Amino acid sequence: MKFEVKYKPSYSMLVVSLERGEKVTAESGAMTYMDPNIEVHTRKREKSLLGSIGLSILGQQSFWVNDYTASQNSGEVAFVSAPVGDIEMLEIKPGQGYVIQKAAYIASTENVDLDEVGRLH
Repeated sequence: MKFEVKYKPSYSMLVVSLERGEKVTAESGAMTYMDPNIEVHTRKREKSLLGSIGLSILGQQSFWVNDYTASQNSGEVAFVSAPVGDIEMLEIKPGQGYVIQKAAYIASTENVDLDEVGRLH
């Protein structure tokens, strides 16, 4: 998987190039465009219903996330933040996470745990 942040700093757009079978997870409503061979599957953000409701109510984040997968061939998908602003990458390591502001999450690889309100692990 390759990615690039374009149009920095004010109107940043995250463009992700996926090889066949690769997947990226993104906040519901963050996608701006995608190639036709990208498959989209919507799911609850959390593993538990109560966790998802807590995020939705307390964190003011979407109840849902979308998984984008390059199905047959490689493909591209792009995301923007709301409100409009800059995009930065945070590297997540085992045992290390981040507390982020509501609505700051845009996208991540599939192995990032979104299970706690406002935390990425």
